[in-house]
Amino acid sequence: MIKVFAFNHYQVNCSVLFDEKKQCVIVDCSCQSENEKKVLLNFIEENSLKVKHILLTHPHVDHICGAGWACKEFSLPLLLGADSKIMLPSIQEQASMMGFYIDNFEDLKFEYIDEKTKILYGDSTLRVFSSPGHCIGSLCFYNEKEKFVLTGDLLFKDSVGRTDLPTGNYDLLVKSIKENLFTLPNETICVCGHGPNTTIGYEKENNPFVI
Repeated sequence: MIKVFAFNHYQVNCSVLFDEKKQCVIVDCSCQSENEKKVLLNFIEENSLKVKHILLTHPHVDHICGAGWACKEFSLPLLLGADSKIMLPSIQEQASMMGFYIDNFEDLKFEYIDEKTKILYGDSTLRVFSSPGHCIGSLCFYNEKEKFVLTGDLLFKDSVGRTDLPTGNYDLLVKSIKENLFTLPNETICVCGHGPNTTIGYEKENNPFVI
């Protein structure tokens, strides 16, 4: 099961993944305001969920801005792609340029993951894809049993992530989509980093950037 919240002025999709065992994973904790933090906490508390992992799809400030708060709140490290460490020193600079405030970032503990990592919560498993292109260190998370994949800013409905920011690479982005996402079943639901959900089958047929 999955619950998606659109947080901060960039409307980043923050996802809570959970199952019947009441364990959950938070992906892209993008809370910026106190009210957004309250909304996320209320959902977790009202559903009696235990947070097992806090994950990041990629190290851009709009996706990581709430991670310091969440990791402190739940006493957990932030799990992210190993190559993300190259981008982390620029996070505060990104924040000042783009109107973000990052709480407790200096106290964050990082744990680096890759395609060998299996993310477990309850009876559920997430498979990790290394998916560079939008930026270095980008990851996608696939739940085969429930047939959904979190694409971060790699793939959107009818579009793809921008590649004009530092470490972006369009050819690499298209390669990541075709070799990772487009190998998944057509009915797989794509939960994107921004905007509405889509499916692998729809994007194979309709996405003008990767057809």
